[in-house]
Amino acid sequence: MSEPRIHGIVLGGVGGQGVLSLAQIVLEALRRSGLHALQSEIHGMSQRGGSVHAQVCFSEVPLSSPIIDEGCADLLIALEPLEALRYVAMLRMNGHLVVSEEPQVNMEGYPPLDDVYAALKKVRGCHLVDTEDLARKLNHRQAGGMALLGMASKFLPVSDAVWHDVITERFSAKGARVTEKNIEAFNAGRGLVQEAVGV
Repeated sequence: MSEPRIHGIVLGGVGGQGVLSLAQIVLEALRRSGLHALQSEIHGMSQRGGSVHAQVCFSEVPLSSPIIDEGCADLLIALEPLEALRYVAMLRMNGHLVVSEEPQVNMEGYPPLDDVYAALKKVRGCHLVDTEDLARKLNHRQAGGMALLGMASKFLPVSDAVWHDVITERFSAKGARVTEKNIEAFNAGRGLVQEAVGV
């Protein structure tokens, strides 16, 4: 009988996109699902516009570290396409990449978007999401991150009920409408994946 494997999730984006919030939601959802989970500190520039990422590890057995080695992550959630390329080397061969197509041009010499998309499409298991269009359809400007989480949730061993409970608690202080909009965005993202194999 093989020993339980340690799974890894990398979340990347730029400051102000909510990478930390998404990481905390993922961490809590995994823990409520009976798994051992640890989150790393945020790496990178925390101010708005700077590159930032977090790591979450989980397993059926206790963990000693939240750090993921290069080539070992099962899932990469990227809120920005160039940031996805920055961290794509973290993914294992059969991992999944869930990435927003919407750029945050925060540097001189930002490469042509067509080149960025072409590079991402070469990554096996890549799922590009037009979060800008989705936000318009949902009439929720900040729907992108939660929609990406919804899509990524198809690859994680967490039930819909647990996700909804954690998201509700996370946004309850901001009122019922904000909570409902975030649940709606999550469900919309989840609906973009018809079939998924869990990690």
